[in-house]
Amino acid sequence: MSLTSEQKAATIREFRENMRRLGVTVDQIGEHFGVSGNAVEQIIVLKSGVLEYPWIVRGYLIDLARERNIELTPFTALKGDPHSYWFLSDAVLDAGTID
Repeated sequence: MSLTSEQKAATIREFRENMRRLGVTVDQIGEHFGVSGNAVEQIIVLKSGVLEYPWIVRGYLIDLARERNIELTPFTALKGDPHSYWFLSDAVLDAGTID
């Protein structure tokens, strides 16, 4: 399953806007996951090669927003429960880690 070019552009904008709202950088997100900021950058521009990683970062941002009581820009393509998408691995999503 792949996103259209419009969906990709929107998803990248949504990641950037939500990071801005939360005041977090790719380096800070990377620190949380134990990876480099560059690795996180590749994930949020949808070039990591692992379909589950954007969902994992999305979940992290949503959890952070709940903790901080900050409203996020809704994700238009990455929506709903990722476990309901047949092409995503439940094991990878449940692990919640990034390599």
